[in-house]
Amino acid sequence: MRHSRRRRIIAALALAACLGALPAPAGAATYTVVTNGTTVAGVQPEMVNGQLMVAVRPFAESLGYKVSYDATSKMITVSKPGYWLTMWIGNTLAFQNDKAVWATVAPYLKNGQAMVPGYWLAVRLGAQVSYANATLTVTNGYQPAPTSATNPNPRPDSPFADPTYVFPFPQGATYYAYADTMGASRYWDGVTFGHEGTDIPAPYGTPIVAVASGKIVRYGWNTLGGYRVTIELDDHPGYYFYYAHLSRYAPGLYEGARVKKGQLLGYVGSTGEGPEGTYGKFIDHLHFGIYDSNWKPINSYPLLKYWEGNKAKL
Repeated sequence: MRHSRRRRIIAALALAACLGALPAPAGAATYTVVTNGTTVAGVQPEMVNGQLMVAVRPFAESLGYKVSYDATSKMITVSKPGYWLTMWIGNTLAFQNDKAVWATVAPYLKNGQAMVPGYWLAVRLGAQVSYANATLTVTNGYQPAPTSATNPNPRPDSPFADPTYVFPFPQGATYYAYADTMGASRYWDGVTFGHEGTDIPAPYGTPIVAVASGKIVRYGWNTLGGYRVTIELDDHPGYYFYYAHLSRYAPGLYEGARVKKGQLLGYVGSTGEGPEGTYGKFIDHLHFGIYDSNWKPINSYPLLKYWEGNKAKL
């Protein structure tokens, strides 16, 4: 009899593992999730293994993302133009723009809704997040200024909002929709860190130009950035524009060289995250960043949207 009971228990545990069974919640406290000042509706959040689990659909949609779920593969997809995050019920492995990342707790189903770790998901979506007094508070990393027919591309409140600066891709170049990825969580070599720029997906070999004139202060291979170039601005000394993951450089560049606004710097690639020559660990794209004199990152997304209407000719 005891052997029969043991077999039933083992079978039940195996079935639960296959179905992504709910982990045991800790305690019975009432938790709240607030995004951009509004309480998120849906399945009641619950604490599991030290992580506040939230219903992914209302949570992500409140931050401006679309959510889809495939019942056959048990795959959850959170997306908006230029960004996607895929997760699976019962599995901590996820993919952010085709790059492997790991959830702190495996997603599971509760009352027909997929539950995911809220703090982890907020960071993945580039939002600002805090937790206190049983409340998870989330705000988008960048709230765009209102647009109108007469002002479709509002000027950001920034000293770099120079209308003569140019977009890093020239006229006629192909690139894809991009999102505000400042502060989004990144993972490499066992370390999670905050993203310090904007990723613009584009085909391999797409030309990249200098947004503004300046002096090259860093050139060559960087472990994370691959083939990159950092330019100190002529009209803002002590501030830097950073272009990373290039497949190759334009001729004639070197550390100390001066470049003009609109000058060819190199070409889109996927280099980085390893020793020199490493490529293909993520999709082809340009990483564009801005740094102050203390190498503190500044959000480049609103500025890129502002410069997008001004493209150089090659």
